[in-house]
Amino acid sequence: MKISVLIPSLGSPDRLSRCFDALAAQSLPGDDFEVLYSTAEPVSGAPQASRFRHIQSPANTIAARRNALLASASHNLIVFLSDDVSPLPDCLEHHRNAHEALAGKPALVMGAAPSVVRLPDRLLDRVARETSLVSTLDQMERHSASAERDWTFRNAHFLNTSLRRRDTAGMIFDESPNHSEYAELEWTWRVTSARSMPLVYRPLARVRHDHRVEPDVFLGREHTRGMQAYRMGRRYPRFSKALFGRDVCQADELRYSRAFVEAERGLAEQLRQELFALADVSAISATSKAVESIFHEQSLLKRWTWRLGLIAAATSADAPSPVLLAA
Repeated sequence: MKISVLIPSLGSPDRLSRCFDALAAQSLPGDDFEVLYSTAEPVSGAPQASRFRHIQSPANTIAARRNALLASASHNLIVFLSDDVSPLPDCLEHHRNAHEALAGKPALVMGAAPSVVRLPDRLLDRVARETSLVSTLDQMERHSASAERDWTFRNAHFLNTSLRRRDTAGMIFDESPNHSEYAELEWTWRVTSARSMPLVYRPLARVRHDHRVEPDVFLGREHTRGMQAYRMGRRYPRFSKALFGRDVCQADELRYSRAFVEAERGLAEQLRQELFALADVSAISATSKAVESIFHEQSLLKRWTWRLGLIAAATSADAPSPVLLAA
């Protein structure tokens, strides 16, 4: 089973270069995989080996570049990687082994993506690594022995994910910037539903994820996710209900969101200040219990910011940025 590695990129050429170096050092023979990457312009210093191919795309969303890459893939097994990961030398080999062990059963395979620890290590970094504040990868790692567990489409992350090319037939990602935060989940929902595919976790297929969380970016993304959740709910109501378990566009939901935002505004501002402070505090002396406590506290700010975005989209008005609220 040969592999097409697909890397859509909107980011820095330096990140891509590190990913390329790691792919060039894979344990699989070079003839067993190709690497396709999509950027607006060719990347200087990209490997000259024929198995590394640039797919030019003027599109400005990751989803559109994924579509261009899928259309150009040659091999039976697709491995999606983010441009800010470095695969361990046996990563691709373990993806192939995982699908061969499934003996023809279709499945979406997610590999591990532990964060690179940058120095100085900050308390915010530890909270992001060790809890579900940013993603559920910590839960997958904690329950990695449950090999047959179906994590469902809700936990899909395209940092390090694989599936058979034939299972993607006819499935394209929504390229609209209005739904970019949910494009991966919506695509995964359609694919797994149509093919009756589980999402399984295989921790031996590992990459190192070099992405530091910053408070303003984190809150800005949650606000955007709230706005896009409303727009997506209008466009894809069945998917939205499958994801959230309810209609986030209905009047009762919006009334609740407005009441929640007003009732918790003061606490949200306090938590916002604490979140920014976490980026200036060393992680060295923090206990695991303290990290977990911070996660539970900041989860309220995350929900509050998301609902602020939901309300903004529903009223077609600009809500104040959560990172610029008055102290």
